[in-house]
Amino acid sequence: MNAAYDTPLDPMTAGESRPLDLVTIRATAHRALAERASALPRVQEIREITLALRGHLELMLPEAQEHADQLPPGTTQWYCWEGLITNARTELDEGPGGGLYSAFTHMQTLATSVRLLADRFDER
Repeated sequence: MNAAYDTPLDPMTAGESRPLDLVTIRATAHRALAERASALPRVQEIREITLALRGHLELMLPEAQEHADQLPPGTTQWYCWEGLITNARTELDEGPGGGLYSAFTHMQTLATSVRLLADRFDER
């Protein structure tokens, strides 16, 4: 894990309430994936959104794994959940890279994982 992301999260941006606050989670993902003019966001904005997305995934993954564990292994639903969980864990393990563009891309990848998991939670 990157030391830049070891700071405490604001519960309002991390969706730390149970059940999962999918509205807040989706809003954060939308913010990360929003169309932008030609310029990249500021470093601070990327860092803030990335921290929130990481917090969302940390909260979503245990619940997602719990749900996947209740499904019959080998079914389409099980594979969908397990694939999303594995992908999200991989994204969490990777850092933002050394430059602004790589941090921006990492933020967007996290946002995609968050959005896809939120969609699955809605389908349960």
